[in-house]
Amino acid sequence: MVDLSVARAANATLVQSQPLVAVFIGGTSGIGHYTLRALATAEANGGKGFRAYIVGRNAKAAEEIIAECRGIYPDAQIKFVKADDISLIQAVDQACAEIIQSEEKQSQDPRIDYLMLSQGGSIFLPRKDTKEGLDVTMSLMYYSRMRAITKLLPLLLKSTLPAKVVSVYAAGYEAKLYPDDLSLRDLSHYSYSQARSHMIYMHTLFLEKLAEQHQGKLSLMHIFPGLVLGPGFQRPDLPLWFRRVWRWFFVPILGPLLTVSPTECGDRMLSLASPRYPPQGTESSGATDKVVVGTDGKPGSGAYSLSRKGEAMNIKKAYEKINKDEMKKKVWDHTTKAFEVIEAGEVFTD
Repeated sequence: MVDLSVARAANATLVQSQPLVAVFIGGTSGIGHYTLRALATAEANGGKGFRAYIVGRNAKAAEEIIAECRGIYPDAQIKFVKADDISLIQAVDQACAEIIQSEEKQSQDPRIDYLMLSQGGSIFLPRKDTKEGLDVTMSLMYYSRMRAITKLLPLLLKSTLPAKVVSVYAAGYEAKLYPDDLSLRDLSHYSYSQARSHMIYMHTLFLEKLAEQHQGKLSLMHIFPGLVLGPGFQRPDLPLWFRRVWRWFFVPILGPLLTVSPTECGDRMLSLASPRYPPQGTESSGATDKVVVGTDGKPGSGAYSLSRKGEAMNIKKAYEKINKDEMKKKVWDHTTKAFEVIEAGEVFTD
């Protein structure tokens, strides 16, 4: 367990190391918002400044977040990048192109040091394809996230931090993978719990491939943040019974034992930029025993599956059931093919 005071000390060290550039996709509410606020708070206590990009569809929420963060740290440079439907790969491409263009235009040192991916949707939706041929939930939780990483690689690889990528979802909860139905088009394979498990496997395999390809340059983290008290559990698209149970039973009775406050969550998410999570093929500036074990079971391997307190999840048994090297290639080929087909203006049907 990483003590919260250790996480906050890591954040103080981070903001004193260099001016930072951060991108928050899905940043107009919830964990993206809390992490940006944690960054502004750390900067206000002796940082060297930062630029941030918030990608989302809610301009009013973004304006409020920007005003809040500038109230904490007046020198904050924050830009809202509007994306009406981030489940669409073409919308991800447009948002990433805008970020790259803006960063190259306003800075002599264009780069991204920290990328957070926290876009999501309802857990109660049945399988429903986007116009591009991907399931909406799977695109939000997996495909759109991997696309954002690959499209922003030119700036991520310029970071001297080196760059840290954080995908917020359900790390460590692998159960079932469907190797011959990666898109989950067979509806007997599709329930939220099954799709979640399947996408967790795909996260790990794709991120490991990226870590191998960009040794020394890129750290990639998949994290289960815990149950974070925020607006996500009161969205109007959630069933009324769920919202009532959450508000009147879970929060007051079980909440103090099982949930994470927004402030703690933001501090912990930002602390993932510390040297405890180095890229593959590099040595951490910290002591060896403080470097976190990666998804391949080795310390500092560049791809990490993390608990809400920043420690490695024990996922060894889940991957003993599959041929990992074979599945890594299969997931990579499937995902990149989906991107190529959609980029060509066609509908992905595999």
